[in-house]
Amino acid sequence: MLFPRSVLDYGRCVTSFSCCLFGGRSSISTKRPYSTVPLVSPQQDEVKVNVAVGSSGSVPLRIRYAPRPSHHTPIILYLPSGLPPNASTKPPPHHDPLNTLSLAAHATVVHIGYRLSPQTPYPKPIHDLLASYDWVLTHLLPTIISPTTTAPQIGVCGEHAGGSLAATLALTECHTNKRGGIAAAALGNPIVDWTCPFRSPDSHVGEYDTKSPSPLQKALHTLRGRSFTQLQHQHDPFASPLLFFRTPAYDLPPSSSSSSFSFSRKSPPAAAEDDDDASDKTTTPKRRSHRKYPPLESQLRLPLTRIMVGEGHPLREQGVEFAQLIRRSVDLYERDRYGGMGGGAEGEGTGRAEVAGRKGEGVWGEREFGEVGAWLGAVLRRKRGGGSDRDVDVGFDMQRA
Repeated sequence: MLFPRSVLDYGRCVTSFSCCLFGGRSSISTKRPYSTVPLVSPQQDEVKVNVAVGSSGSVPLRIRYAPRPSHHTPIILYLPSGLPPNASTKPPPHHDPLNTLSLAAHATVVHIGYRLSPQTPYPKPIHDLLASYDWVLTHLLPTIISPTTTAPQIGVCGEHAGGSLAATLALTECHTNKRGGIAAAALGNPIVDWTCPFRSPDSHVGEYDTKSPSPLQKALHTLRGRSFTQLQHQHDPFASPLLFFRTPAYDLPPSSSSSSFSFSRKSPPAAAEDDDDASDKTTTPKRRSHRKYPPLESQLRLPLTRIMVGEGHPLREQGVEFAQLIRRSVDLYERDRYGGMGGGAEGEGTGRAEVAGRKGEGVWGEREFGEVGAWLGAVLRRKRGGGSDRDVDVGFDMQRA
């Protein structure tokens, strides 16, 4: 597969955006203010927006403003896990993740309510994600900044299916030559390889226990079957972002199309006859090969990434491998591109991608959301100040639960 310079080169289907606001504000100005005073209304802490996704419906956004927003207040995009509340042994949270993130990071947080169901399978979540991100750049940023101020840094976070989408956005929108590039990502047990989500990288044997699976294993297995109607969609790096860095461990079954699927299609494909059966069809494992990403000629620079994994989570090995591949890419390719000029120095990859282990399943609760917010807030403010990756306090204490 040939990698584009960015997601924009794929020819997005999202060409028109419209929004409906609820709860007080009748409109959001898209004009940039002509003074250094940030155009942020202090009268309302949260608004709701519906963003049109081409001709295939809309995606809801919730925007939670920082307590005292200004032109340098970071923006954080939050993507929920996509799993039901009873998927984990951890009690469902009684807090609002949006509020916790905003307070901990002192940032404006945007909740992206992407659609993922048998009626809206992949690539629909990618369409929703890109439409939302474009709306933030086109409509939200101009209400915060002025022509004389620099744009705030943008971070992204999410777990499970939301972590998969957050990783995709971070890897493909980490621009160094335009406003609004993703500068940091916090991922919780992300599904970065849908082709075999329960496989350990050190083994060809699946980890899914068919006799006595945990509630979390059941939920992940069900989600996989409900999220794809064609197997080749799982093999596209925009769905399985780990595949930006290496080839899949399994080939598609002979009955499946081997052609790459473009996530710029406007409508989802026809449903498969049996989604659960389709998601379980695999072939003999094959040797995996590394891929070069980002392309050396691109203006992409992999962002600071923190991956929180549960020691007892079935996706733990995916998160660990994903961090290793990011480090490898930074050490091998960015050193050639940047040399000693502020990036890509020897050992830089270790600081660019970190793994934070958690006891048990490591599913995010109020404490974890607070830690994610505090880390993103610190990193994004330091990055805005022009510090290098080595200047950022990537050793921020994310204590085990």
